[in-house]
Amino acid sequence: MKRILVADTPDGDRRICAILAGYDLVFVRTLAEAQRALEREPFALVLAGVHFDDSRMFDLLRHLQASGQDLGCAVICMRSQHFVSPAITIEGLEIAAKALGCHLFLDLTWYANDAAGNGAVRSLLEALVRA
Repeated sequence: MKRILVADTPDGDRRICAILAGYDLVFVRTLAEAQRALEREPFALVLAGVHFDDSRMFDLLRHLQASGQDLGCAVICMRSQHFVSPAITIEGLEIAAKALGCHLFLDLTWYANDAAGNGAVRSLLEALVRA
């Protein structure tokens, strides 16, 4: 079974489980937990949420970039909830994430949280899952 690392807040767990049913999901809540998990085992995909560990998604990307570690898998950054601050733009987040090695910035708020929307997200992610 393919393992996927999910670095995000617990708020999105139910939806991620629905989208990626059948995969072995490893949830981490802090940057330190993510670093340990990445050192311990290979993953078929890494999902990092914008709000992960008090908005430390970019710190995780910087860690991956600085380590020089070839993960052999895609790193996906995602937003799973709307922002409170209108000063934050999705375009800015996407540009910064891609500059730090993210393969795809996924905004889950653009997809309905139902079978059709989750199926569309699953298709996007499965296209990036390491064989």
